[in-house]
Amino acid sequence: MKGTWRKVTCVAAMLGMLTLAGGQSLAAEQRELPTRSNKEVTVPAQIAFTSNQQLFVLNLQDKNSTPKPITKDGLAEIVGWSGDGQWLLFVQYKGDSRYSAPGYLWLVRADGSGAVQLDDRPVTGVPKWSPKRNQVAYTVEIGSGEQSRTLLVLKDIRDNGEVVAGAETPAEFYDFTWMPDGEALLTSTAAAKNRPMTLVLQNLAGQPLAAYPIAEPPNGEEDIYGLAATGMKVSPDGQLVAYYVQYNAASLSADGVPIQLFNLKQPAKKPIELGTGLAYPQWLAWTANSQQLAFIDGTDRMATKNKQLKLAGRDGKVVSASPADSVDTYPVWSAKPPYTLFFSRGKATDHAFDTDKMMVPGQRIWTRNANGAEQPLTKGAEQTADYYPSPSPDGSKLLFLRLDQVDSGSLFYQADGKESELVKGITGDIGYYANYLPEWIAVYWNS
Repeated sequence: MKGTWRKVTCVAAMLGMLTLAGGQSLAAEQRELPTRSNKEVTVPAQIAFTSNQQLFVLNLQDKNSTPKPITKDGLAEIVGWSGDGQWLLFVQYKGDSRYSAPGYLWLVRADGSGAVQLDDRPVTGVPKWSPKRNQVAYTVEIGSGEQSRTLLVLKDIRDNGEVVAGAETPAEFYDFTWMPDGEALLTSTAAAKNRPMTLVLQNLAGQPLAAYPIAEPPNGEEDIYGLAATGMKVSPDGQLVAYYVQYNAASLSADGVPIQLFNLKQPAKKPIELGTGLAYPQWLAWTANSQQLAFIDGTDRMATKNKQLKLAGRDGKVVSASPADSVDTYPVWSAKPPYTLFFSRGKATDHAFDTDKMMVPGQRIWTRNANGAEQPLTKGAEQTADYYPSPSPDGSKLLFLRLDQVDSGSLFYQADGKESELVKGITGDIGYYANYLPEWIAVYWNS
């Protein structure tokens, strides 16, 4: 995870913004403050969201609760809730762009109190919560120029808010993710001369436990080759990992990279290629029983066309689940069986950026049940679009964002076939070529 690569991808992302007529600048325009539009409908969940580049939290279970601002300046980016819902991680940028200013990692309680900066050094990459405890792993870059190096930092968050510093070890990897048991990390090492692209299992002290070469080393004559695994998603049983193979060319990678599946318990077997897609970890999703992987397949950096939902079994066999003229994004499974898949679907669109039109007009949240039947779940006007499906654990309730403008919308709730608008005034960035990432909302369902 070298700083040079981060700079390259940030420049590419910024160019993408400019190509789309400045999505970032739109988000910077000041709008009215967010408001709770329906206090009679309560939901057993808490939500974090952005508005006017600032972060807000709201307890949807308390009908008297109103959006509480957490930040007042700069730009806030949601990282996510802790596994127990007590804490929210976010990154705050000093300026109004994540591409031109450093970001710093912060922590805040679910009720909006106790905000604390976790590190006075800028973070690189995406911080990640442990799946088993209130522990966060993230990377920072120290030094400058040829003396710069990247460190992996671990910190524990106690219930009383005390932050306990853990190990700081060299981050000699391209990307990382937690193993499901929370006792180890899976990292990826970039290919180089006489060195294959490799997955490395390491303990929390930074010591390698196992190494899994997943390709042959570059032969030295190739101009373009697979550089490293990124966006890794490990199956809940810890046996399989899905990931994207980033090329050594940023522009080529932006149009789609191989999606592969590797069996960590059978390392002698070669990775299985599932398809080609944009390298967004949010577009890879495992069922809780580790039997199925949902992913978005399709080339072209625009997120408004040629993006199809597909499913892969543990054996790597792929089933297409999309009509040819659709565009699908954001697959997420219900946490409990029978597993229902929720995703956004609309009609594929060759779209030139227009502030008066949706990027995918009429996009709705769809479901696919355990028998493979698909149907639209949400209903709305053609000039709106639905994003970020957030189902309750049993799949009976749904929170989602409905856009009524390209860069603003409302939080909606659906249960028993009825939709209710809960919060107005949620705004954010359309992202890199209309991927709407990072997410504008993060939902934690109360148990």
